[in-house]
This record gives sequence, structure tokens and C-alpha cells, in this order.
Amino acid sequence: MNIYNILTIMAAKCGGVETALINCGANENGIYAILALVINILTYGVGAAGVLGIVISGIQYMSSSGDPATMTKAKNRLVQVIIGLLCWGLLWAFLEWLIPGGVLNS
Repeated sequence: MNIYNILTIMAAKCGGVETALINCGANENGIYAILALVINILTYGVGAAGVLGIVISGIQYMSSSGDPATMTKAKNRLVQVIIGLLCWGLLWAFLEWLIPGGVLNS
């Protein structure tokens, strides 16, 4: 099996064009498929950044040794991370409603 056969197997039709990255499925508009792909990648990134922010604020809180200023910084960081995750969740829900077929079904 040569490289051409492998690429042919991986190729999918999207708007009449063969592509290896995007499978439009029922949607024949590639813009929605690209938008859904970008949103899903960003969702993984935001989730990883959120977990990292929570871990860092937890470590900062545990290592504060009772210092009120450091504890306040850790609590503020945790609140900001939670607000950021909630904002991303609301944006994702809006885009799920906006994109035909939803982000997950594209």
C-alpha cells in the first residue's frame, strides 16, 4: 500500500472537495465543520488551562503558611479561573445553539 492509497482512504468529501481533516457529514457547508473543529480544539485548551489554574491556585493556597495576602491571591485566582470556565461554557452553549447541527454533531 503506497502513500496515495492511505491518503485516499483518509480523504472525505466536504463541499465537493476532498479533505483529510474535515468530514462535513450531512452538512455540505465546510465553514460549519471548520468552526466546529476549532471550537472543539479550543474547548480542550480551555479545559486544560482551567485545570492548571485550579491546581496552581491550590498549591499557592496550601503553601501560603497562613499569610493572609497570599491566601487572598490564591482565592482570587481560583475565582477568576471559575469565572473564565463559566464564560467559556456559556459561549460554547451559545455556539451549540447557533451552529446548525451543533458543535458536537459536526
